[in-house]
Amino acid sequence: MLNAALEADRTRISDIEAQILHLERAISALRAEEKIVQKRLDSYKYPVLTLPNEIVSEIFTHFLPIYPGFPPLAGTGSPTSLTQICRKWREITLATPSLWKAIIFDDGLPWKRQGQIFDSWANRSGSCPLSIRFRSRDHYRELLQGLVPHLARLEYLEIHVLSDLTLHGPLPHLRHLDLVIKTDQIVVFHDAPLLRTASLTSVIGSPNISLPWIQLTRLTLIISNFNQCIAILRQTSNLVHCDLQLAGMFDRRHSAPPGAEVTLLHLESLVLDRYSGTTVIGLGYAPFFNLPALRTLHMPEPIFGATSTAMLSSLLSKWGCALQELRVTGERRTVFDSVFRAAFPGIPEIHFDTPYSKETTVDEEDEGYSEDERDFEERNADDTSGVESESVSE
Repeated sequence: MLNAALEADRTRISDIEAQILHLERAISALRAEEKIVQKRLDSYKYPVLTLPNEIVSEIFTHFLPIYPGFPPLAGTGSPTSLTQICRKWREITLATPSLWKAIIFDDGLPWKRQGQIFDSWANRSGSCPLSIRFRSRDHYRELLQGLVPHLARLEYLEIHVLSDLTLHGPLPHLRHLDLVIKTDQIVVFHDAPLLRTASLTSVIGSPNISLPWIQLTRLTLIISNFNQCIAILRQTSNLVHCDLQLAGMFDRRHSAPPGAEVTLLHLESLVLDRYSGTTVIGLGYAPFFNLPALRTLHMPEPIFGATSTAMLSSLLSKWGCALQELRVTGERRTVFDSVFRAAFPGIPEIHFDTPYSKETTVDEEDEGYSEDERDFEERNADDTSGVESESVSE
């Protein structure tokens, strides 16, 4: 009995040893194949990694928003995400200054972290001109000081002004300035020889703003103080394009001293609108303008009032311009498309952003003329019309 059990164990051991030998041979064969496959993998070059660094760098620039647009400071879409793919990409990303030249300050991050990121990106951007968006409210002055060493490189600047702001020193590369001002601050920008475009939003208060206005060829003006609007536009004699949004109601019945007219000899494009959420402002301010070179006019129908075509016809006749394009924007409840087209057969292009909500006949339009249009024409012909002078530093 014992001998039989021992014999069975010896047989089992022999079987196990045979299986082990078989498996060891299989493992050996797999290891040999593994070495061959690994060698083949090691010799493989990913096409993207064979590209010259200069090509990869150019591809990376197209990964980001078109300059002067801003990438996020972190996460998907940020240049920092490119540094986390592989060592080579990190080296290329850090060695490409143009990836770091558009920087945004935002209260979404702690202010100290914002300052650290700005310093890091500004240093990585080398000598590139900078596009900066500054919207931070937390520790405003401390963060603003971080801009000072880089003023000479500013090319595009968007800033929410929370206190008096004077940027000392030359701004040789500044081309575009976007100011959002919410109180009566003093804002001064000097020595910016390349500045040609600006956007100013001031719907609260009457800030004192000193810019090289005469240099500007394009201006977006969102403003509540009409007197200040006129004072600014009288200094922008070289404007070619203007986007004007008045916040609030301008009362056409108010008179003003003579000499308030704004003549913009070079203005070719004018966009009129009302600031979001504010009252329809009417055409009462229009007689203050003289626009002989105007070619394109965009304005919402509510600005015209009840006698849209008559008012506009009077204006165009006064200005003596050869208008080429009229675009009626916003909701339309006063004038039917055909009335516009019949009233202005000499304007080659007339466009409507939305269909009319209520058709108005020519007779209905004539009925409205008796009051509104007469008031408009009297104001248009009154040499004593104007606005109170308001000083805006040149």
